[in-house]
Amino acid sequence: MTEETETLTFHNEAAISRISLWANIIGIAILLLSMIGFIQQVIQLSTNWAQISQGLPTNLFERIAVFSTQVFMEPLKGVFYFLVLLGISQLLNLGLDIYYGDVEEIEID
Repeated sequence: MTEETETLTFHNEAAISRISLWANIIGIAILLLSMIGFIQQVIQLSTNWAQISQGLPTNLFERIAVFSTQVFMEPLKGVFYFLVLLGISQLLNLGLDIYYGDVEEIEID
């Protein structure tokens, strides 16, 4: 009976390791997809630059702000989500280290 309750608790090392692994995998996938989207957007901007430049404001600072927002916002979101998921993964692993650091090891003679 105690083995069943131990497998259902949050202190199951295998479950936390799987969550940590999936957080890493999803973080890397988000980063790759945002970088692919960024590359696609740069290619689209370079091919349609004449049309896009006409739609930008005439003031230089406004033009830079609008352009940088349109180009760099998507990869910044991807990097942010990637870092958050990697942080969650590291916190879960740190929690495991802290939890198992309190448990004394049994020596077998």
